[in-house]
Amino acid sequence: MAYVDTHFHIWELDRFEYSWPTKNDKTLFKNFQIEDIEEAVKATPVKYAVFVQCLNNKPEEAKWVMELAKNHSIIKGVVAGLDLTSTDLTKVLDDMQKNQLFKGCRHILDFEDEKWITREDVFQGLKVLEDRGLTFDLLLRPHLLKYIPDLIRRLPKLNFVVDHIAKPYVKDGNMSPWKEEIAAIAEFPNVWCKISGLVNEGDLNNWKKEDFQPYVDHVIRCFGIGRCMYGSDWPVCSQAGCKYVDVYSLLNDLLPSLSDEDKEKLFKENGRMFYSLQL
Repeated sequence: MAYVDTHFHIWELDRFEYSWPTKNDKTLFKNFQIEDIEEAVKATPVKYAVFVQCLNNKPEEAKWVMELAKNHSIIKGVVAGLDLTSTDLTKVLDDMQKNQLFKGCRHILDFEDEKWITREDVFQGLKVLEDRGLTFDLLLRPHLLKYIPDLIRRLPKLNFVVDHIAKPYVKDGNMSPWKEEIAAIAEFPNVWCKISGLVNEGDLNNWKKEDFQPYVDHVIRCFGIGRCMYGSDWPVCSQAGCKYVDVYSLLNDLLPSLSDEDKEKLFKENGRMFYSLQL
């Protein structure tokens, strides 16, 4: 058994200038390195993982992680933060695609105007990703979901994945309008969903498994087990007092009736297929 984590981060605070985490976050404002996650996964069946960007418009971050992969076989894919609106995008992609570990892009929308994802120059950049068979991670919050169906209609061949089930307001117990809008996105066959980042949307100091059950049940109903994938969001999960094994066990425990075949899809095969991982 060799499972795949489709969503982890590492950072070295003196290597790049990070907008987040900040000094106020004592849990996360320190270096998290590849050796740390290698040690953390030992308590689980996870053997491989996909790095996801922490920095917008910074191909150097992805290149750093791809260089690390030469000596750390856990890294099987890299999702980069590239400037989708740059006139140099095709040149940057030509360079990035020389390395087979480069799988696609993500952009942290929290740092942008709410309607950034609707801009024509952003669409044109996403169209370039579509034409090259790359992927795009959608880092959404519930108020952004309403903008996504129109975007996806224009890019029917670009594979999207919704990170962290679009960060519903679990702590407040509010399912609507997230519930209806995530269902609308799931209607598109080229959209997948990472069941990741759950604990950070609950009560950080007092979350319990039952808080997340209706949300996980809903995304699996909407996307089907064939378009859902496991992600740890390590080390961000440590904000909720979680070790790596706690996050893995949480999702496992939320799905007690899942067949072995479906577990293999959720924890390995779907991530492998979406990102075209060479395991």
